[in-house]
Amino acid sequence: MWFLVSVVKGSKHFEPESQVGNRVLISDTTDMTISARSTGDGYRFEARKGTETFIIKDFTGAQPVGSLAAKFAALAQSMGALALSES
Repeated sequence: MWFLVSVVKGSKHFEPESQVGNRVLISDTTDMTISARSTGDGYRFEARKGTETFIIKDFTGAQPVGSLAAKFAALAQSMGALALSES
């Protein structure tokens, strides 16, 4: 099962200017997390398991305000994630 959670400052997934509200998907059956990361010239959704990183989706250039949060929420919903926090 997947859970959609908010991370706090100090977490390795926290970004001061997160475009997805510092939300992360975590799995209770694997060591996998899915988060959004700034790439300098864009943004990316990536999965991590241990030391391995897998790119799910790249977004190049500036994105409209709120669009990445909506896309991350849609990804979570498509995976059947249970939201454990409200933004």
